[in-house]
Amino acid sequence: MKYLITGATGFIGPYLVRRLTASGHTCRCLVRPGSDTAALNAFDAELVVGDVKDARRLAELAGGMDFLVHMATLGHMSNHVASESQFNAVNVQGTVNAMKAALSAGVRKIVHCSTVAAMGICRDIPATEESVCRPHHPYGRSKLRAEQEVLRMVELEGLPAVIIRFSMVYGPGDRRDMLRLTRLAKRGMFPKVGKRPKLTPLVHVEDAVGGVLAALARGKAGQIYLITNSQSEPFDKIRNIIQKTLGIRRMNLYIPEWAALIVASILEKSYLVAGKTPPVTRKNIESTLADRVFSIAKAEKELGFSPKTDPLLGLKETVEWYKANGWV
Repeated sequence: MKYLITGATGFIGPYLVRRLTASGHTCRCLVRPGSDTAALNAFDAELVVGDVKDARRLAELAGGMDFLVHMATLGHMSNHVASESQFNAVNVQGTVNAMKAALSAGVRKIVHCSTVAAMGICRDIPATEESVCRPHHPYGRSKLRAEQEVLRMVELEGLPAVIIRFSMVYGPGDRRDMLRLTRLAKRGMFPKVGKRPKLTPLVHVEDAVGGVLAALARGKAGQIYLITNSQSEPFDKIRNIIQKTLGIRRMNLYIPEWAALIVASILEKSYLVAGKTPPVTRKNIESTLADRVFSIAKAEKELGFSPKTDPLLGLKETVEWYKANGWV
């Protein structure tokens, strides 16, 4: 089978391409000009230069493809440097362009990769695919609007698209949240904040890829599926695993929630004035303090999704990889 993959140079992309090409499938990977393609060069994949904002280019590339996996996104790490309109241009209009190209080309199945950030901090515990979404930053709002556009095209135009929402995806090679947390721990800037559990949803990258493949095989058009572990982890447990793997044995500094919010606000403003990305923001702390728990019952039942990686082992593996590759 032939797969068109957008966002292939992101963290999840190379893992997905490896799995598909190892099974004998053909992958056509859309890469933006100047992107680092080193992680894809080891696989027998076709790399084509383009951008999801270029509707004409997408239409050309979708021809002859059986499946589309749409992962291209302007991510949450850009919240401090990108405007709402920039998020919309990539995450909303770019998604519309990809969906229209796939529809015109007669692609058999589409998996649109979204995020629990589109849901915000849900009042439901556990949250489900039916929970009311209240995204609280530009990235999350744009991802929710993209989902709404996909669902509209499913209903009105028969788009054969499935939506999956990832929680925090981690694993070797992750340059995003887990690397940032590990570097904070290395510098002694990862204190214990508040006394609540701060339940945090995680999914290892190999399990995330398993969710993509399950959605391609068994997902129903117009349906949304949550792809995460069956249980969220206390944030302090995540911190402790990172510190132990780094060999850090010092006592953890305790900061009350109110103080952490004030410090995060000050850091955010000072870093932005200097034109730098802050190590932590107020919204980071707000999200961390909330218990975020998601039910994967629907994905288990309809997709056969079953995450395999124990977070204790997966987090240790990730931090060890950072150490071995000089990232921390």
